[in-house]
Amino acid sequence: MSGEADALFHAVEPRAYMEGDPLVARLFPDYRSTERAYFAKTGVFPIMHAVAVRRALIEEHPWLVESVFRAYSKAKQISYRRMSHLGWASDGLPWYGQELAETQGLMGTNFYPYGIEGSRSTLEALFRYSYEQGLCPTELTVEGLFHPASLGLREDDGP
Repeated sequence: MSGEADALFHAVEPRAYMEGDPLVARLFPDYRSTERAYFAKTGVFPIMHAVAVRRALIEEHPWLVESVFRAYSKAKQISYRRMSHLGWASDGLPWYGQELAETQGLMGTNFYPYGIEGSRSTLEALFRYSYEQGLCPTELTVEGLFHPASLGLREDDGP
């Protein structure tokens, strides 16, 4: 609100926006259509979370990277099944089933891909934009940033 930042890129709307402050607005009023069109064109959907493990811990326990990856992947599959079968019961959205079907139609059944290959285009776009916009002094690479044990991990595609 002080004007120090021109924009915010975040999954949750800021309080000022939620409270209706006229100084805070969406960059794209029809953001849903804009975001869907961008994904359809590029295949890029911003990554919401990442898991980091200290290199020393990986060296001490080389099995850890795959075990953590498999655990998260299994939990996601459980969540996908719950969305497909009982999402309507646990979430009060009136068009829950239709929204899930539309999302899967655009993004596939595994709309939150885990692992490097499922996220490579998004990661590479992030690295490129970070470099181009001066946020990072060098353009990062997937192979340079991620531990080799994580590069080949793959998950099942969808529920």
